[in-house]
Amino acid sequence: MKRKSLFLIFALVQTFVGIAQESIIENNTIIDSGFHYTRYTTLPINNLPLKFIDKELDNVRHVNKIYAIEDGFYQQLSTDGSPHKPLMFLMPELNSFNFQPGIYDALIFKRENIKFYNVYKPYSELRYSNTLGSSRYFSVIHAQNVYKNLQIGFEYDVNYTDGMFDKSQVTNQFFNATARYKNQNETYEGYLGFIRNRAMQTESGGLKSDSSFAVQEYSTLAAYPVNISSAYSKFKSADAFLSQKVSIGKLIKDSSLLKNLYLVHDLSYFSNNRIYNDQFASEGYYQNIYFDSLSTKDSLATRRIQNIITLKNESIIPFSFGLKHDYVVFSDTTNKERSSNFTPFFMLGIDVKQFKLGFDAEYIISNSRYNKDFQIGGNIIYKDLYANISLMNKSVEYFFIHHQTNNFKWDNDFNKTNILNINIGYAFKKYLKVNLAYFNLDDLVYINENLSPEQATSVSNLIKASILHNIKLGMFNFNGVMSIQKLSSDKAIRLPLFQTKQSFYINFKMFGKKLDTQLGIDLRYNTLYQADNYIPAMGTFAQQNQTKIGNYLFTDLFAQFQIERVKIFVSLSHPYAGLFNYNYYNTPHYPAESLNFRFGVSWMFFD
Repeated sequence: MKRKSLFLIFALVQTFVGIAQESIIENNTIIDSGFHYTRYTTLPINNLPLKFIDKELDNVRHVNKIYAIEDGFYQQLSTDGSPHKPLMFLMPELNSFNFQPGIYDALIFKRENIKFYNVYKPYSELRYSNTLGSSRYFSVIHAQNVYKNLQIGFEYDVNYTDGMFDKSQVTNQFFNATARYKNQNETYEGYLGFIRNRAMQTESGGLKSDSSFAVQEYSTLAAYPVNISSAYSKFKSADAFLSQKVSIGKLIKDSSLLKNLYLVHDLSYFSNNRIYNDQFASEGYYQNIYFDSLSTKDSLATRRIQNIITLKNESIIPFSFGLKHDYVVFSDTTNKERSSNFTPFFMLGIDVKQFKLGFDAEYIISNSRYNKDFQIGGNIIYKDLYANISLMNKSVEYFFIHHQTNNFKWDNDFNKTNILNINIGYAFKKYLKVNLAYFNLDDLVYINENLSPEQATSVSNLIKASILHNIKLGMFNFNGVMSIQKLSSDKAIRLPLFQTKQSFYINFKMFGKKLDTQLGIDLRYNTLYQADNYIPAMGTFAQQNQTKIGNYLFTDLFAQFQIERVKIFVSLSHPYAGLFNYNYYNTPHYPAESLNFRFGVSWMFFD
């Protein structure tokens, strides 16, 4: 009798879990067919439910994150994993103290994109991918609960790519380790993280002659002469941080008014270096700015310690206020700048059912040029509609102010940059997001065609409309993003008028619904525009007025499969390369690679 009762209870539990899982499968969030799930959260700390590791196949083929269907567009060099630049204007953060604009931002690990896990059983995932052009990608993920409410995890990504062109090798290694602790009565929550990014690029300077490529003068891509014979750059960064949250409301019992009151503390140390090593450069490559026949080794570095204390309330009238302190040191070959910046900030809002209203502001008090930088803004959300406005007054990045290396030297005194941004939009779950943005950009700074910093003397107005969609009609799926950007002046910034990434595929199951299958096509396109040059010795992109690139449709064919815990994909990239013309450039002097075949596998373990 007891056995029958236990069996009945077990059957009912199985039925209940099965029903719950079927519901979750409809939303594409189930991870495994057992009683355990792998869940994660991301920073900053919030009270949102943990997310499930996604079992969808949609992005398994996108080893290069630049091509993933999300609201971001980039220009890159010829090889996947190489330096890249956003093709949409992005609102900066007030406290983003950087030596120079990032050229690996879409690929590297950051505090905002690493995962903090909570698993019932140890979870591991292995990923491997390769191409006929000797592009090797490997990734390993592991997470487990080590003691009661203490969870740890790590992720290690490696990308070694030889490239089809001479001197186009890429060696990327990105690593992060995380720990998450939440006590039983949920009065304390702590997150510990360490990130290490390393990216090395063999510098070619692009093709020496675009005209020879247009007529296919050489039989192999590796035979085309390049501008730099022997040089490389190395980017390294390390980020260690601790984020803690104490529930004041739960510590003070019988206090309903304070039940959502929290104290949050963030402490972090960040450093990065960029090293450029040049043996021989082609004469005149930098437009007679310099020619150095001797070995050159330039090093640029940032060191930063940040401490933030915040008191926040999450209820009908949410608010937060606190103080940030940043101690930042920038250094190049001969210069060093230190700054100590205190930033008081606050946020006040209303959150009632489907209506949210908020105001925020922050202001920097400093012993350096960052003094009096500020940002103020507001936002409103009603159901699926939203609008926000932000006004920022921000100091120019150190790179444009002081710079002294073997190749480039300047000392400037630029005004602060003023940015006004207004957004209105509609977001319906994950299926559709429509956004209309306006930017008023005053005193923007850029690297001009003479390879020196310049501040725009006129205001640029930018209007941007974008649509992100994820539509499913039975077995047919349409995912994509597109944007239209109209500039009043291209003096300081150049962007394509129109750009899009689209994915069309059919999704079906075979062999008793055990093999989940996708067959489809990826498309990428942008209109002609004067794209920036990439300057290896400077480690950034600079304006040019000679060449326009774009108006070329890139296509990838793919097939993806999943059976149980294994995902497999094959893709054929750029199958018609050279069939119509040879004007397919990602960046001036850096043609896209031709026909390539990639395959890969991802295997998840829950043991």
